[in-house]
Amino acid sequence: MLHLTAPFSTGINVRNLHNIIFASPSKSRIRNLQSIGRGLRLGDNKKKAMLFDIADDLRYKKHENFTLKHFAERVKVYSEERFEFKLYNIEIKV
Repeated sequence: MLHLTAPFSTGINVRNLHNIIFASPSKSRIRNLQSIGRGLRLGDNKKKAMLFDIADDLRYKKHENFTLKHFAERVKVYSEERFEFKLYNIEIKV
């Protein structure tokens, strides 16, 4: 098992990376594509890579939070790059 806590958009080569989690509000097209590219590298017994992109929807009236705005920019890139993806809305009740 590999556990990376630092961003890995440049300068790292991990061949058996199967899952990537975006959980910070980055909207940099290049940085995001570089990170996705790390997961797409071929490795032993590797057939696919999964990206989990997590964003909070903390809208209030007409104000959208930055995390949600940046997520929308990333989804736009996924569409432009023709990545296959699904959106899930998970409601958390407190």
